[in-house]
Amino acid sequence: MSHKLRPTLPLLLSLFVVSSTLQAQRVLPGLELKHARYNFYTRTPYRNSVPRPSQILGFEAGDTHSNYREQEKTLLAIAAAAKDRVRVFEIGTSSEGRPLRLFAVSSPENIAKLEAIRANNLKLSDPRTQSAPDADKNAKSAPALVWINHCIHGNESASFESAMWLLYTLAASDLPEVKRALSDAVILINPVFNPDGHERFAVYNNSLALGIPEGDTPEQREPWAIVGRYNHYRFDMNRDKIAQSQSETKAESAAFLAWKPQVFVDQHGQVENYFFPPNSDPVNREADSARIETWTSLFGKANAAAFDKYGWQYVTRERFDLYYPGYLDSWTTLSGAIGMTYETDEGGRLATKRDDGTIITLRDGIAHHFEAALATIFAAATNHERLLTDYVKYRRSAIAAAQTDPMKRVIVLPGTDPDRLTALSDRLQRSGIEVGRLTSTYTSEKAHPYMTLDGKPVTERHTFPVGSLVIELAQPQGRLARTLLEPTTPLSSAFLKQQFEKRKRNLKKNPQEQTEDYDFYDITAWSLPFAFDLPSYWTEDAVTLSVERLKVSVPTPPMVSFQHVTSPMAYLFRYDRENAAILALRLLAAGYRVSSLTKPGKAGGMNIETGSFIVRRERNPDNIDLAMRVFAIPLHVPFVELSSSYSDEANVGLGSAYLQNLKRPRIAVVADDMVSLPGYGGVWHFLEKEVGVKFTPIKLRSLRGDTLSKYNIVIFPDGNGYFNALGKAGVDALKEWVSGGGVLIGLENGGTWFTEKEAGLTSATIVGADLKGGADAKPGTEVKPEDREKKPTSLPGAMFRAKINREHFLGFGYAQDEIVMPLAGNIFLKPTTKGTNAVTFAKTNLLISGFAWEDNTERLLSETAAVIDEPTGAGHVLLYLTDPTFRNLWHGLNRLLLNGMLFGANRTYGED
Repeated sequence: MSHKLRPTLPLLLSLFVVSSTLQAQRVLPGLELKHARYNFYTRTPYRNSVPRPSQILGFEAGDTHSNYREQEKTLLAIAAAAKDRVRVFEIGTSSEGRPLRLFAVSSPENIAKLEAIRANNLKLSDPRTQSAPDADKNAKSAPALVWINHCIHGNESASFESAMWLLYTLAASDLPEVKRALSDAVILINPVFNPDGHERFAVYNNSLALGIPEGDTPEQREPWAIVGRYNHYRFDMNRDKIAQSQSETKAESAAFLAWKPQVFVDQHGQVENYFFPPNSDPVNREADSARIETWTSLFGKANAAAFDKYGWQYVTRERFDLYYPGYLDSWTTLSGAIGMTYETDEGGRLATKRDDGTIITLRDGIAHHFEAALATIFAAATNHERLLTDYVKYRRSAIAAAQTDPMKRVIVLPGTDPDRLTALSDRLQRSGIEVGRLTSTYTSEKAHPYMTLDGKPVTERHTFPVGSLVIELAQPQGRLARTLLEPTTPLSSAFLKQQFEKRKRNLKKNPQEQTEDYDFYDITAWSLPFAFDLPSYWTEDAVTLSVERLKVSVPTPPMVSFQHVTSPMAYLFRYDRENAAILALRLLAAGYRVSSLTKPGKAGGMNIETGSFIVRRERNPDNIDLAMRVFAIPLHVPFVELSSSYSDEANVGLGSAYLQNLKRPRIAVVADDMVSLPGYGGVWHFLEKEVGVKFTPIKLRSLRGDTLSKYNIVIFPDGNGYFNALGKAGVDALKEWVSGGGVLIGLENGGTWFTEKEAGLTSATIVGADLKGGADAKPGTEVKPEDREKKPTSLPGAMFRAKINREHFLGFGYAQDEIVMPLAGNIFLKPTTKGTNAVTFAKTNLLISGFAWEDNTERLLSETAAVIDEPTGAGHVLLYLTDPTFRNLWHGLNRLLLNGMLFGANRTYGED
């Protein structure tokens, strides 16, 4: 053997050292970019008693992705070593049980009186508690509160890492600039909003990351089930501030309202160049665009100066607006803070090659967030008197604006569904909005109903009953209240003009020309009275009312009164509230037998709505008496005990053919690569947390044969490419299953593929599908001039008037013939010619709230279908153009989905 092939001991040792270094750093060697060598420890001197993050972690910033426990250990160690500057608050737990904490950092003097500072700030937030001169005086002597939020999207990992170095710097640095900031500000650090999503991402990425910045490597992408952007239920929590549906959102909102900071920064990633405000248009009217421009320019210039020092690239006034109140920056701005989104240019991997061939690393992304946070803190501290004075002025202006605006208050009628009314009240209160309940009747001379028969505005005299919700807009949180409750939130005329001009140019484009994107970042309609399908009014008069102030409801249910019969023949509960359908589903899922009336009836001296439920005692287990109380009481569903099957006149009796025996739900939900994760998450959360029934996630390839035969309900969430993934054989298997009594439910694009000719699942077709071109035509599409206005231009998201067929089972439980239907996108449905169009859009005056394209949207949407039932053999194919579970926003649509599951399935299995 040749000795030349033998490595020497020194060579082996050098190879080992190089290998170990590369493994520890997890980045490619040879990076020559200046910012790749950023030093996190330049704000000297530091207190030796406070440990550096790297001492606790065992690695430096950006070497790898730290996990939740590593971050927790690091932050708590720093806080324990700097008790004179840091306080730690437990604010909740994530969906998977991880503790959520808030770290308050300030000077020792401020920390010693931290509770007094917080109490004084809350007093400043309510101008009604002190005179204007006293408030202004207190504002000038108080420190500003600055909130830095980290990692709401779990795979935007630079913000997760930067929290540790930010806390360390504020806790340990004795640099005069840092100490001055701590004297003039209290910094509130939420180190991880979304620990569950980040944990999925970090464990996956760390298990295979090599620091390779290019190519389609596993570390550059996450598998469908792993994607860390979303929380446990796959909700995008930066869209959850209106719904307040997730435990993390509720905890953070409650903590925010307990402090009410003047500045709020929400750290994100990853974009081509770092973004910080000023924002792009549109800006929500209630945010006060002049105020926002002033302050975001001040903070923007401070950030720019910090970035210019290092030669870092950044961008402002592009893409990120301040309009939709479901975002953290908009919600906090409407609450009085200067809310800002910061988007860093790396994270979610260790290194990435940019379009120009340069490499940017996770360490760079961390550094950029770190410097931006400090620049913002220093600027806020320097301007703390102005910030607090302006904050008080903004909160005061909310009260003054309501006194001069015609819209003084919003009143929501109790209706027949008290739990939905309570849910609306709770949602508003979780946003800090004061809500009351009428304790005596009130007559308004100038009341404006939200819904009218022809869609035209009306002013009328109306008397409101006891129990109605009252939301006065003359309150400190009035600007957010108005935004969430007003029928529509206007967009500026300048912004609208730009969009219409873009569309006009797009319609003139040649086939190969690139069309212009519109500047809508999110939906433009969310009005909660419409979303909850509750009869509501706004009034112009501001007379003092007799009102009981409400608090967020607690889960302890009140007792429900029952009419007891010694030996009841059956139990009856009316379908006059959403929870009645949920009760029926829970009873069925537990193995009890439930029937439903398919025509109106009368029993126990009551008029009974179509769809109401009967539980016959003789057909159920002996414990049905106890079961009715166990299941009904927590849901607040009253029921009556029927003593006889006999029915007078032509009413429905217990043995009537008009009683439909409902089937036990066996639910499968498609969970596969082509499924939208938020779409899947919405269904998951709805079924598990709201309905309380189990389901099985299922791969698309399993939807055939013996596996498919186990279920009687299959739900396709929003997604793309279903038909191609299923193939003809898969679609044929679905058709055969439906014909045998199954119900196939398609939500948004999880249902619009039913219209494809090859699928043949519905006779409905897409408006303009037979045409080419339009304002959204892709480059290379052949455009015929006469077809340009025959296709819908994509909607950002608005609300429209629709009619519901209450004689069809999908319309059971609804009290009115009209419903508000949200819609986004450019898919409108021509009605089915073979099945039932259960919900159709109105003929005229369709738009209720939000933005629609003039001379396009309403013309093409008129009398088209929103929800379709295509009977197939013994089963049903149900197509929902709008997903009722979207962001947990559209509570008024819940019954449409519940009815599909309750009444659509006709397959019976085993023990049923």
